[in-house]
Amino acid sequence: MRRVGFPVDVVFGEQRIPGADDWSYGPPRCLTPDQVRTAAEAFAAMPAARLTEGVTPADLAAAEIYPTIVWERGEPLDEVTAHCEALVPYFRAAARDGDGVLLWIS
Repeated sequence: MRRVGFPVDVVFGEQRIPGADDWSYGPPRCLTPDQVRTAAEAFAAMPAARLTEGVTPADLAAAEIYPTIVWERGEPLDEVTAHCEALVPYFRAAARDGDGVLLWIS
């Protein structure tokens, strides 16, 4: 997402949650309703295929992008675009309802 200049960190979140404990790979973080709206607009304007333009499975394996074993096998990047496409309606609905989003990696 950073490589394509996505304006919001929809993987790790933007805001710390005061007093939050470590849930696995750090404490949970969140996006404010304004950040959710910005993300929804950016998703709507960006084709999912843009995430993988000019990138090969070997590039993702070398960068140790999870799941590394998948990229080491040379599998297509469809998994990346499919996950991105799944986020579009989720963020659209959250933005429509004025919701924030809680994010954590486990």
